[in-house]
Amino acid sequence: MIKAIDLRKIEMTDEEYKYYQEITQKFTVNSTKGSEYFHDLFETNDNGFITIIHPRKTIPVEVLYFMLNLQQNQWLRSYDIRIKFIEEAILNGVNK
Repeated sequence: MIKAIDLRKIEMTDEEYKYYQEITQKFTVNSTKGSEYFHDLFETNDNGFITIIHPRKTIPVEVLYFMLNLQQNQWLRSYDIRIKFIEEAILNGVNK
């Protein structure tokens, strides 16, 4: 499901988005919003997949860990879909 973080579209599950919201609430202190830690932190491709994470300022380790985990999950989900497609193609080819 495509969501938005820092005005970028990003592919993530509802559970991952809920955790993002928890992180932003956790790191909202006084005049600093937790969402500011995600500003200009990453780039995505047209599919909403994280292509690079580039912290340019000090950010909490939890934010960085979340982004790295999200990036890995995105690509693993895409590989699962590709493998399933290949398996079906092989099985359909064998059954002909």
